[in-house]
Amino acid sequence: MNRPGHTVWRLRTHLSALLVVALLLSFALVLAGLLAYRVPRIEEESRQALLHEVGEMRTRVELQVLRYSSRLALLEDLVDDGPPDLAQATLDAGVGDGSVLRALYRASSRGRITAVGLPPARQAQRRDLLGNDLSGNRLFRAVTTASSGVAWSAMYASVLDGEPSVALARRDAHGDVLVAELPVQALLSAVQLAAGANASAIWVVDRHGALLADTRGGKDIGRLHLRDGPLMQSLRQGGGDVERLRLGDARFRATVSHAPTLDWFFIGRVPVGLENPAVRDLVLLAVAALAGAMGIGLLVAPVWAQRLARPLHCIIERAGRSTSGQGAGLPWPRGAVAEFNRLSGDLEAMTGQLLAREQKSQAVFHAAPVPMVVADVDDDYRLLDVNEAWCREFQYRRRKVLGRTTADIDLWVDRKARVALRQNAEQGRVIGDARLRRRDGTVVLVQLHGRLAVLHSARWLIWAAIDVGPLRRIEQDLRELNQQLEARVAQRTQALAASNDALSQTVAQLRAAQNELVRAEKMAALGSLVAGVAHELNTPLGNGVMAVSAVADAMRDFGAATRAGVTRAELQRLVDSLEQGLDIAGRNLRRAADLVHSFKQVAVDQTSAQRRSFELGEVVREIVVSLRPSFSRTPYRVELAVPEAGLRLDSYPGALGQAIANLVQNAVLHGFDGRDHGTVTLSGWRDPADGRIVLRVADDGRGIPAAVLPRIFDPFMTTRMGRGGTGLGLHISYNAVANLLGGTLTVHSQEGHGAAFELRLPPQAPRAEGADAAVAGGGPNTV
Repeated sequence: MNRPGHTVWRLRTHLSALLVVALLLSFALVLAGLLAYRVPRIEEESRQALLHEVGEMRTRVELQVLRYSSRLALLEDLVDDGPPDLAQATLDAGVGDGSVLRALYRASSRGRITAVGLPPARQAQRRDLLGNDLSGNRLFRAVTTASSGVAWSAMYASVLDGEPSVALARRDAHGDVLVAELPVQALLSAVQLAAGANASAIWVVDRHGALLADTRGGKDIGRLHLRDGPLMQSLRQGGGDVERLRLGDARFRATVSHAPTLDWFFIGRVPVGLENPAVRDLVLLAVAALAGAMGIGLLVAPVWAQRLARPLHCIIERAGRSTSGQGAGLPWPRGAVAEFNRLSGDLEAMTGQLLAREQKSQAVFHAAPVPMVVADVDDDYRLLDVNEAWCREFQYRRRKVLGRTTADIDLWVDRKARVALRQNAEQGRVIGDARLRRRDGTVVLVQLHGRLAVLHSARWLIWAAIDVGPLRRIEQDLRELNQQLEARVAQRTQALAASNDALSQTVAQLRAAQNELVRAEKMAALGSLVAGVAHELNTPLGNGVMAVSAVADAMRDFGAATRAGVTRAELQRLVDSLEQGLDIAGRNLRRAADLVHSFKQVAVDQTSAQRRSFELGEVVREIVVSLRPSFSRTPYRVELAVPEAGLRLDSYPGALGQAIANLVQNAVLHGFDGRDHGTVTLSGWRDPADGRIVLRVADDGRGIPAAVLPRIFDPFMTTRMGRGGTGLGLHISYNAVANLLGGTLTVHSQEGHGAAFELRLPPQAPRAEGADAAVAGGGPNTV
């Protein structure tokens, strides 16, 4: 319906006007977009391309510099490795004809020139240069303080003639400095050659703003100076690449890349605005395209609008027939416009899908194995539809119940269940079980599920009834079975508890037996130590007794001689006998005292388990001294590589000594079994990574088989069971290191190549109570 006074246009007119206006607006926006969006990006792309080109040129120049540096390093190695009298010849060969290097001279660490390499034309100046002092030279001072040992200078006054040159200096390991002078023109010629014929406008400027090279023919070299310009001021202050330049009427944007080795700036210039050829060409192309498109659009728009409107009129006519019911069997129109064809196809598919969806919904609803009902909430829950499963379950025909309520067919045994279904379904809560009556009067126990569905202005209640009578009977049977099982479980639990108590007592007895065996092993080791020390004491004490007896005999002889008169010779023999006897007695008694002191310290440490500060070397030596008597008559040796000081521990020397003694005895007993030689080496150091102290006990014995290696720290693990081995030595050592000393004990061994045990100990052991229990109890799994 049209409003009064409102002009109605045909679709063709609308489309023609729309096409023309859209064309004008589109191209106007394209032109504005080119100016606002594309132009800055063209400038940025040009700048990025120039920045890449400038960076590549800087890289090529730096590679040229690195080539000179590598050549200088080679010459430096040749001079250092060759005889001193060939240094001049080596440097002359490095300079050659002077086309690449003007001069080479070597200075001592104090700055005195000791050797000079010159081209043939300048070799007469060598005598004048030798001995010159370079200590005040800025390049010499820079290379002597440079951490890399290399320094460059782009404005270096040549020692030959004072002309500006590029200089490179390298410092060797002895502090001597090798300086090479390069002609500036040679390096700049390499720059222009690297730029190529099609290079962009790039300047090479030194730090003072002087123009050194130009890729556009060098027209500005010598006349253009940027010292006080805003670009150089920005570069000296660490500025970026946003400085705009103006040369005459042209405006440019600067792109800079710095070569730190020469302290040169490579500055590229990018035109901005319409002065950039790419921007100017793009704007002209857009304006030309706009003018051409306008002319074509005015000619084509009316014809194209009519062509577009024709298929839409056909679709509208076909849709009207379908709405009135007259379109059955008629095809939907298709044309040349894909969108109209899609609209026609979608309308056709929509009508077909609506019918198919309705049929599918009915098929799914009736094929569902669960009895389902659709009721109208606003019409006293009157039944709108029931599926075939519901009809089979409750023995009704579908047409007999549609349009009736559940009260009309007397479905509910308890009417409170009907009210509960309505309330719970509307509020989205679980409904539960209910008893429903079939048509023949039998009652079935069902579980109700319901949901409220709101469709436009209608509210439907969809509910289902699942027969749960057999399930409830099975649940009752399961409850009874569970009660019987609970009784059986209780009886079995009591039996298991009694068995567990018996096993706990057995485990406690085994653990007590293990602890007793550990203590017995410790006492047996201490007893063996006592027997060895007693045997070792027998020799010095016997020697001491013999010396004292000899002194006593000499004194008796001297007493008898005094009654007959003593001569000077007899008195001298008495003095000699006394000195010899006392010397023998003193040395043997001191040996016995050292043995007793070492044994006493070891015995006190191992029996008291007291904590104290000590040097690792001191404890190791005491243990070795106390152990030597036990294998003094064997071909085996113990070597020490533990420093006497510097490895101080605040720990338990008794536990540490016990671990060391067990490891040494284990090597002698197992590693050297059946061998006529063997060496046990004890070495110690501090690990700089974590500050822990490492003690390594290594032997050159038979090694440990690979099958036994993972279990050597387990209690009662021994290969000599019944032949003097208890399998507790390494177990005790492991627990002493891990539980009391706070460290780790690891082993590395290869069968036939000996074994090495490594103890890693913290400088300060953790505080522990019950040291004996800590050593005896636990196992490797406690680490």
